[in-house]
Amino acid sequence: MSRAISSWCVAGLAALAVQAVAAAPADSRKCGELHAVANASPGFVPRYGAVVVGTGRARLYTAPDAACDSGRFLIPKDRVTVYTPYKEWVQVLFIHPKTGEDTMGWILDSRLKTTGTMGPR
Repeated sequence: MSRAISSWCVAGLAALAVQAVAAAPADSRKCGELHAVANASPGFVPRYGAVVVGTGRARLYTAPDAACDSGRFLIPKDRVTVYTPYKEWVQVLFIHPKTGEDTMGWILDSRLKTTGTMGPR
């Protein structure tokens, strides 16, 4: 991974951490600790592309736990890059196709279908 991409990933994680503090539930320390454990397991490397499936909003979490709701969500047909798997969860990066805004978070793997690509075409 190039130094520029590595720096971008660190900056993205720092931005997510700031968002997590603002939107995290009362036990934000637990969510932060769980995020650190889950994110360290196989390393922070893009794995594959996926698309959101199912109906309704797919909630994003600050850590792989339903108690760690970030207040953000994806909708069906949104495309993401999958990073770190942890139990039934995966960490994803979503880049809004019109604004270019990027959002990272944890989502239940069952809400995704693998596309085999690394994001939108």
